[in-house]
Amino acid sequence: MTQAEARTKADTIGLVGDGDDTDLLKAIENSFNVEFGEAATQCLTVGEIYQSLLDVAPTTSVPGLCATSMAFYRVRAVLKRVANVDGPITPSTRLSGLTPLPPKRLYALLAHELGIALPARMLSPRGCIGSVILLAGAVGGLVTITQPSLWPALLLVPVGLEIIRRDEGAYYATKVGDLARDVARHNFSVFASEGADARPAALWRTLCELIAHETGVTKVTAATRLFA
Repeated sequence: MTQAEARTKADTIGLVGDGDDTDLLKAIENSFNVEFGEAATQCLTVGEIYQSLLDVAPTTSVPGLCATSMAFYRVRAVLKRVANVDGPITPSTRLSGLTPLPPKRLYALLAHELGIALPARMLSPRGCIGSVILLAGAVGGLVTITQPSLWPALLLVPVGLEIIRRDEGAYYATKVGDLARDVARHNFSVFASEGADARPAALWRTLCELIAHETGVTKVTAATRLFA
């Protein structure tokens, strides 16, 4: 890779306009409780998204509380109630060691009890294997149209679906502190309305964290381009 290619890759999030841009904007709008409207279509860099956000999201110059700490105490209280946890819960406590509830059920309970959005549950490596098996079965189903003898490949579809259904997701490695950070970044406006830090610097930090969560790009600047 040439230096120019490396610089290009570092200077772009890499959106390609196949819906990933819509997903990112929706995550930002939901967290900050705003609507960009047509302004978003004119944004080409992270800095331009940030400026558009400043135009529609209320900010303050007064330091506020830590949104992650606020989210942690809320999450901990709900976990103790819905998961019947008697022992101490710290930010380093793993969710998998707290409750026998399946992740999908626990996340649904947390979202309902907290009244705020929770990040999407991810697949574990086992779940990813299930997805591959499901895809292989689907492809095999198409092939049977011309080669009927390969019909057993269709059996991979229910196998893959069952593996995904039973998957524990990223839940198995998620700590309570990790969940609190995700809850905070996905609900900026909620915590800001209750006294969390809503200064422009906090808004920028949350925007960068959302971009990292949605795209996997962890280091961005105002000049970072949205599209590849």
